[in-house]
Amino acid sequence: MSRPPAPYSPARRAGDLLFVSGQLGYLPDGSLPEGLAAQARQALANLDAVLAEHGLGRDDIVKCQVFLSSIADWAAFNAVYEEHFSRPYPARSALGVHLHPGALVEIEAVAAYRTP
Repeated sequence: MSRPPAPYSPARRAGDLLFVSGQLGYLPDGSLPEGLAAQARQALANLDAVLAEHGLGRDDIVKCQVFLSSIADWAAFNAVYEEHFSRPYPARSALGVHLHPGALVEIEAVAAYRTP
């Protein structure tokens, strides 16, 4: 995975927790797909890639924070979210915010390393 073009880390470990920076729905070629559902799916794929670099997966996520460019997309985002997570769901919060131009959703997460 390439390094971000800004002064932050894609993820940082602190003890048994991995804090993953917000992931937008950018495709590998740097473009954004059309529509909230496509961007949300790609943001989750990007999140998966960062987790995998650290030996973790989606089942290790304990908390997600979701940023939507329009809180009116709440229901549409939930539909995509339920395709990717199952019970027990991670703890989650969501906010309507101004995102990078063209971006409709950003997802950050905290994942936990399981102790043997």
